[in-house]
Amino acid sequence: MLGRIPIFWKLSAAFLFIVFLVFAADFLLERVDDLAFKGNQRIVFIIVLAVALSSGSAWFFVIRFIKRPINRLAEGMNKLAEKEFDYRLEEDDKDEFGSLASSFNDMASMLSAFLVELKKTRDYLQSVLESSADIIITVNPSGHIQTINAGAEKALGYQRLEVIGQHIEKFFADPKDRDLAIAQLEYSDDVVNYETQFLTKEGKAKDVLLTISRLRNPTGEIIGTIGISKDITEEKRLQNQLIQSQRLAAIGEVFTGIQHSLKNMLNACKGGSYMVRTGLAKDDRKMLEEGWEIVQQGIERMTDMSTDMLKYVKEWKPRFDKVDLAQVLSEIYRVIKQTAKDKGVKIRLNISRELPSLICDARMIYSAVMDIVSNALDACLWKDYGEGEVPEVSIGAYKIPDRRELVIEVKDNGCGMTEEVKANIFTPFFSTKSKAGTGLGLSITSRMINIHNGRIDVESEPDRGTVFRIALPLDTISGNQERIDGKKSPDS
Repeated sequence: MLGRIPIFWKLSAAFLFIVFLVFAADFLLERVDDLAFKGNQRIVFIIVLAVALSSGSAWFFVIRFIKRPINRLAEGMNKLAEKEFDYRLEEDDKDEFGSLASSFNDMASMLSAFLVELKKTRDYLQSVLESSADIIITVNPSGHIQTINAGAEKALGYQRLEVIGQHIEKFFADPKDRDLAIAQLEYSDDVVNYETQFLTKEGKAKDVLLTISRLRNPTGEIIGTIGISKDITEEKRLQNQLIQSQRLAAIGEVFTGIQHSLKNMLNACKGGSYMVRTGLAKDDRKMLEEGWEIVQQGIERMTDMSTDMLKYVKEWKPRFDKVDLAQVLSEIYRVIKQTAKDKGVKIRLNISRELPSLICDARMIYSAVMDIVSNALDACLWKDYGEGEVPEVSIGAYKIPDRRELVIEVKDNGCGMTEEVKANIFTPFFSTKSKAGTGLGLSITSRMINIHNGRIDVESEPDRGTVFRIALPLDTISGNQERIDGKKSPDS
């Protein structure tokens, strides 16, 4: 029955009972003294026994209904503090202590569920960490290794117990690389795709792509860094192998072009020499002169090809200065005008009045534009024009609005090009001039423009003409380029 009485009434009853006992004991003790004084020992004994029984009952009441439940609750809290989240209190009471026990058990169940969920999350993240083939290392603020994953053990050959607590610089082929990477963290919390080299336990260097991120606690305080590195040693090897293969392929392509061009030129010389020999044998001066002219042309073409090859493969060292582009284009127009007239081609010069100066190598720009203009004149000669149509080439230059670029434009209404021809015009030894060309002119032109950090765009349509546009930055000079006055460029 008492188990169903609320704890408030239990405590109140216990308090009143104790107060009653105090007063009763005081009264009875007075009676004991009085009776003892009168010599009635029997009555004294009964009174003392009653006081003892009352005190014992009060003590039992307090122990049973107050102290024991509090001790049980305290024991439960200690169990939780010791991480025994499966511990539960008996809920046999229906009073406040029973409600408190029920609340305690609910809290313990919640903590147990949270613990299980946290353990699952931890195990999952640990599994992800250990399953990663990347090298994952955490480092404390002093630069000492705290953890490494299985991927790091496999890639570097160390067991984690061998390196935990040691300085991270142990892994770097060049310790200064880490200092440089960490210095970049001053501007952000991450350094992404930093290329460096790690040393394995055997001393072998591995190329890695490193990403470093700061680790912070919930208050934002830096507690270390985590580094995730991808081993790119094999990728670098394959890349170098591919580059080498491309170089060999390019060399093979060059030699194929040389062999093809030389074969054509030698065949021409062979035909000319045959005519010379026949002319001598028959004393035919006309045939002799014609044959000798063919031989000379073959020799000149081989000489031109040799010169162009030297231009193509040599190391270019341009000399930059501020150049009046209008003056350069005007000089090209002056030189080519008579040649165009002799070929029956009308040539025009169209230059913007507000054309600014350009930082460039004037000789290279002159050569590149002259080569394109010469090709434009030839394209006009290879087309049959209709009535009222005139072969025409125009040279122009203008500035692109809102951009620091100048554009040189060479336009013709000649034979034009197919898409296949247009795709190959900058390929070495590719030529549509079966006998007269070496196939290196536009390749050299392309290199000259690339040295200026420029670009060449081509638009063409068969039998309608071609437009070459050379876009050049107004003031960009590369770091290893030299001004015409001998001073280094601003980027040097």
